[in-house]
Amino acid sequence: MKTQKVVSPTEQTLKAFIRKVDWNLCRDFLAIVEYGGIGSAARATGRQQPSLSSSLKRFENHIGFTLCTRSSRGIELTPSGKAVFELCREMAGCVMAIPQHAAAAAGCIEGTLRLSMLADLGIRAVDDTIIMFHEIYPSVSLHIDVAPWRDTIEAVVRGDADIGISCDNAPRDTLRYVLMGCEKQQLYCHASSSIFQELQSLLSDPGQYKPQVFSKYNFILTGNDEPQELFSFRKRHGLGRHIGGQADTLSEARRLIRLGVGIGFLPTDFAAGDVQTGQLVPLLPEEILPRYPIYMITRAETPDGTAASLIVNVIISRTAGKEMQQSP
Repeated sequence: MKTQKVVSPTEQTLKAFIRKVDWNLCRDFLAIVEYGGIGSAARATGRQQPSLSSSLKRFENHIGFTLCTRSSRGIELTPSGKAVFELCREMAGCVMAIPQHAAAAAGCIEGTLRLSMLADLGIRAVDDTIIMFHEIYPSVSLHIDVAPWRDTIEAVVRGDADIGISCDNAPRDTLRYVLMGCEKQQLYCHASSSIFQELQSLLSDPGQYKPQVFSKYNFILTGNDEPQELFSFRKRHGLGRHIGGQADTLSEARRLIRLGVGIGFLPTDFAAGDVQTGQLVPLLPEEILPRYPIYMITRAETPDGTAASLIVNVIISRTAGKEMQQSP
């Protein structure tokens, strides 16, 4: 088999590339890759397929290499395409940072900070950070999307969100993590449910029983919002064998528990008010409750001076959070 000869671009070729190429070609290539094909990218961006196809061809001609192969299933990046894609992602971050850098130099930070975060978070540091950031940078508009933790992380990876506030059981080395606090979950039933009536004698001394005693009762699942630590705890103790209901949000899960449909886990801060009023009864001893860290997450290559990097600096100064970079 012949070895392909790699020819480095000449100085003249590089100068010609710099003169001809423009950012729009890089942007279109990114969209094609991120949406998995020319047709999908056209629908997502409101462009015409022939226009995007022509843009990709021009970009490949300028570079001198085929970047992707196309089929009925979408596209597949060539080795050159993978390398160019990573560079284009870095360029996108730099391009998006231009207005913030210009504003910073002029002493005025403006724009929109896109946050994706878990619903009903009870971490006080999250609220404190938003308050402090708004006081320092009042011209930055906050746009918040609520999503399950996996969707929040993927939104940051794709660049659809500047900041993610979420748990993550498998941190990635392409992301930057700043610790915000720790959330713990408790198993609850409604105070007037038949379950509570059956368990009153046990609940007077939580240390005398194991979580497996609750495996026979109907259970309320929280769908995609269930952290991995909680999932592992449930499976280890057989909780959730009998599904009484499933909710996409904590608020709806709490509603089903309060209606006596079943027992279920809720973050302790989220359920504190119902516990105080006697509507919800905690079932597990404090020392065995599943816990997990909540992070503020950004892309590792987030340029300095952007709203995303500025809010990270605020949380570090506000809470003395510990940064963590780990591989999966």
